[in-house]
Formats: sequence, C-alpha cells, structure tokens
Amino acid sequence: MFLNILVAVNGTPSSKRALEHAVDLARAMNSMLTLVVVAPHAAQSAAVAGVSNERMTKELDDWAKRVLAEAASAVPEDVIAHTVQRVGDAGPEIVTELDRGGYDLIVLGSRGRGRAREGLLGSVNGHVHFHSRVPLLSVPGEEK
Repeated sequence: MFLNILVAVNGTPSSKRALEHAVDLARAMNSMLTLVVVAPHAAQSAAVAGVSNERMTKELDDWAKRVLAEAASAVPEDVIAHTVQRVGDAGPEIVTELDRGGYDLIVLGSRGRGRAREGLLGSVNGHVHFHSRVPLLSVPGEEK
C-alpha cells in the first residue's frame, strides 16, 4: 500500500501523464501526494551569452514555480497534495527528497529515448532507480 507518493514534475507530456497516474493511485489508496520539481543550477556559461547568473537563477526559479502551480492545479480537490521545489541535478535531488520525506512510491515520467541513448546521456529515471529505496513507477509519454 502506498500512502505517501512522490511525483516528479517538469511540464513535459510524460511528467503530466505521471501526475495523472499518481493522482489515480492517490485516490484509490487515499494517499497523500507530493509534487516535486527540480530547477537546474544556472549555467556558468550563461554570462558568455550576456545573461547574468542572477537573472538565469530567477528565470529558472520562475519556471519551477510555474511548473508546480500548473501541476498542483491539475490535482483534484479530493486528493491531498503538497509541493516541493528543489534546485540542482534532478536525479540526486529527487533521491534526497525521497529520503527526507519517507515516501512509499516515486512516480516519474519517462522520455523513452532507448537504452543506448540513456546509457550515454544519463537518465533521471536511471539515477532514481539505482539510488531509491522505494518502488519506482516510470510512466512513458503519450501513447502512440
């Protein structure tokens, strides 16, 4: 039984589907839902493009707030949901939140790039899978 579910959101179609599945599970099990978004650190190379570190940090923070607000508005009123905003690398930050919050399940969207590309480029799902102590539900993007 999953009573405390963490779902990672980032505004992509697969993350929106992950949220839908997490809401269904939370409803079915009368669970609490926590939505987490991880804004990346501002790139040090932004200055080369004429963007200050402060401005980039603010824009990333604003993006994270918009993603969380949109995701929270998609959660029905009969589901208890909280939001968490973190900054850093998504995989490690999600695992840190998993450890901090005592969750029973993590729900993530998956881009479905394939094993070879994921192996070369890395994957949030892969990182969470190998470092999490709770089950992971990986939800692909839109069905074809």
